[in-house]
Amino acid sequence: MQYISFVPALLIWWYGRGLTDLFSFLLALLDYIQNLFSVTALLKTLFSPWKKMVGERGRGIDGLKIWLLDNLVSRGVGFVVRVLMIFVFLIAFLAFLIFSVIAIIFWLFMPGIVAASFIYIFIGK
Repeated sequence: MQYISFVPALLIWWYGRGLTDLFSFLLALLDYIQNLFSVTALLKTLFSPWKKMVGERGRGIDGLKIWLLDNLVSRGVGFVVRVLMIFVFLIAFLAFLIFSVIAIIFWLFMPGIVAASFIYIFIGK
């Protein structure tokens, strides 16, 4: 009978501090995902050369053509890689949203599911 006295305290923690901690964890996870992909920096440097790989400009018209071609290729590679990283971020963000919704629903209904399972087990069919 002494075990029943902890149920109100558990429920107060579960729907109070526990739920607050869950939201804090989810916000920290979202912050981690945003910092991992750094989308604002990717968008600011979308058309920048990849890894700052820009060659020296040569002499004459041939040097200019080679320099422009190298610069365009480096910027094209940078654009493609950054767009792919943004796409991967969107997939990770969608997975985070799905995980968050499932975690919150699970957290809210878990005490009821446990209580219902005990009632079903002990009271019967």
